[in-house]
Amino acid sequence: MGGEDLNGSIDSSMRICSLLPSVTDICIALGLADYLVAVTHECDFESINRNRTNEKDLHIVTKSGLNPNLSQREIDDAVKSSSQSGHGDVSSISLYPIIEEKFLAAKPTIVLTQNLCQVCAPTPKGVKSIINTCSMDPNIAIHSFEPHSLEEVVTSFGEVANVLGVPERGEKMIAAFKKRMDDIRTSCLSLQAQRKVLLLEWLDPPYDAGHWIPDMIAWCGCETVRIGNESSKKSKTITWDDVYDADPDVIMIACCGFDLKRNINDIHKYINNLKSTMAAKENKIFACNGDMNFARPGPFLLDGIAVIAKCVYGEEHTRNIRGFSEKPLEWQRVDINDIQKQPCTKPSEIIDIEDIGDDYVRIHKEACDAGEMTYIDPKTQYQVFTELAHKKRGKCCGAGCRHCPFNHENVRDKAKRIQQPAFLFESSKDDYFVPIKDSQESEIKVLFFSGGKDSFLALRALVKNHRERADRSKLCIVLLTSFDAESRVIAHQEVSIETVTKQASHLNISLLGVPMHRGTSETYVDRISLALDVIRQKANLANISQINSIVFGDLNLAHIRGWRDTELSKFGIQLEYPLWKASYNDLFEDLEKSSVEVDIAASTKDYVAVDQNFSRNVMKTITENNGDAFGENGEFHTVAKVWVTTREQALGLSSHT
Repeated sequence: MGGEDLNGSIDSSMRICSLLPSVTDICIALGLADYLVAVTHECDFESINRNRTNEKDLHIVTKSGLNPNLSQREIDDAVKSSSQSGHGDVSSISLYPIIEEKFLAAKPTIVLTQNLCQVCAPTPKGVKSIINTCSMDPNIAIHSFEPHSLEEVVTSFGEVANVLGVPERGEKMIAAFKKRMDDIRTSCLSLQAQRKVLLLEWLDPPYDAGHWIPDMIAWCGCETVRIGNESSKKSKTITWDDVYDADPDVIMIACCGFDLKRNINDIHKYINNLKSTMAAKENKIFACNGDMNFARPGPFLLDGIAVIAKCVYGEEHTRNIRGFSEKPLEWQRVDINDIQKQPCTKPSEIIDIEDIGDDYVRIHKEACDAGEMTYIDPKTQYQVFTELAHKKRGKCCGAGCRHCPFNHENVRDKAKRIQQPAFLFESSKDDYFVPIKDSQESEIKVLFFSGGKDSFLALRALVKNHRERADRSKLCIVLLTSFDAESRVIAHQEVSIETVTKQASHLNISLLGVPMHRGTSETYVDRISLALDVIRQKANLANISQINSIVFGDLNLAHIRGWRDTELSKFGIQLEYPLWKASYNDLFEDLEKSSVEVDIAASTKDYVAVDQNFSRNVMKTITENNGDAFGENGEFHTVAKVWVTTREQALGLSSHT
């Protein structure tokens, strides 16, 4: 979105201090990350660093004045106590204090803040006080942004752009944002299933949604549940009886300033308050990232609108809905009825369950370190077998257990049930490649495979390059596919893991599935490490570094390749990019040679229709709309229907392909 329009003159001496995370997000979207010299402790540093090209020092000029471990009631009491003490400035009540020495070192020429909520950020009055205290230039420009509605939030994009000297970028950002909003609205209205939605910004005491959030809910074709004086734009304190009387169809928990994990945790503490609602009985209670997607009046409210749509209408009806960026949307259904179940007491009742626990990875490790056979899942209160218990049993029971140490070898219908990395398909011996179990004397190449055109073309390139080598040894290829453990769908691709299993089976190439679990301390790299170890075990290697290479279908996104080079090179395995900087014309010609049909599986643009065939006409249409013809900017994703032709034709193994 923002930042692509490079028109307009920018004052090279401009030094921006953003005291509001949402305004920082706007600056990044406007392509001004290089001009940020000071931000808050709650800003998105990953995004800032990814979008900066210079080496200017970035100063963190605020800190939290509240203990993050306080309960919701304690936080509410602290805020009210500070407000009632007569102090109107946040810096004086220490809820969001500015660190004077950091602010002075940043030497800002312009400060962006707000005067809407004293809890959210320092006010202009507080900033002026700091400038005076530090004997800084009194002419430092201070601009305050105070949007009260969704429309005013969008307008603020242009206001920020104007004060920073890039008005054209602001206009472009607003137009693109409104276009995505309209796409979501069109999708929702087509479903014709209005729901009463209550979004709670706090639980103890409960607060209903205020400011721009009712607009977001209405935008999705839903009725916003507001209690009491509906003319007030502000979030206000309500009672649980008010919640019961309103009887909402859907309840969303997006507590102000809390991420998804904290909101899930706090829902558990208020089960007794929530369990009597109709939404709880119908399993329509959802936790969200209240901090990033609802509390911040910035571009990521678009993610919040998308989350509302998915919570209300279901993932199956909203798969093409996307947010502001390509980041996964953060929301999770919380089954109140399941949480209320008591711990099992008999060994025969111990069960393994889907990943809905709060950081069960850490709890499981602690249990194993203590030599325990089970642990209590923090959400469901079920007892769950540890890896030690499974090892004591001595074999895979076939139930798809959470901590199976036997690579789910006895699980039937693995695509639907595995919880740990496991082979979903193992190739049989043929004239071309070596099966993984017989690969000790072979080259082993692991291809990250999404099921789309890019990874399929990388597979063809891998085969072609190997066949053209005069000194080639035997080759073993393993496709590695990560997918969401809950939906069983590959992130962003909207391709099911069952479809990828079908591809691997037709091509007779081994496929390793890697379920990705939400809400745990395991990182993506942790999961990939586990997956590579499964390959090591199957190939009977001493360590994973004996795998010859990891292969990617990346085309030209330098920041993604840079991340892979930094993080995945730690495994000590060579990384390959056979398609890097290849011309789109050459890639499409190779696609035509394969005779494989490629369909659009997901789209974020109205000019790219889902389920249509990917063709030169489609590429032309995308280019005419200033998009990337191969969807590198997230315009669309694809699925390669390899089964429409022979395996030999698809892989380029026949003489004429």
